[in-house]
Amino acid sequence: MSQPDVLLLVQECLKNSDSFIDVDADFHARVPVVVCKEKQSGLLCKVSAGNENACLTTKHLTALGKLEPKLVPLVIAFRYWAKLCSIDRPEEGGLPPYVFALMAIFFLQQRKEPLLPVYLGSWVCNFSAYISDDFIKDLQFPVQTKT
Repeated sequence: MSQPDVLLLVQECLKNSDSFIDVDADFHARVPVVVCKEKQSGLLCKVSAGNENACLTTKHLTALGKLEPKLVPLVIAFRYWAKLCSIDRPEEGGLPPYVFALMAIFFLQQRKEPLLPVYLGSWVCNFSAYISDDFIKDLQFPVQTKT
């Protein structure tokens, strides 16, 4: 099944669901998505197909959610608060919803008694040291001295 077919199927399923409203698709976006709102909270949900990075991120968040059950309700509450404050709209100068999940994770890692590990050790998969080396090299700027 092709990516557009998957998204059309997802769109149809969400439209027929009682849990979601305002189901729409943006097939012309950089990453084509189906967009909807969760009816009870009003939180925005975007579903893409074939986006490997999003899949890895979702797996990571799922693993952290299983490690600490408080994470998911905290992220939902934080995102809901951001929605109420209208700071969850990147197109209007706000922050992307994923950032609120990262902040909740960071909070749970930085507590006096951390609820989440800071380093996941063997759980970190598909990480390339070469990519991080290239990233660090890109951050190094030549130092110019006055002569």
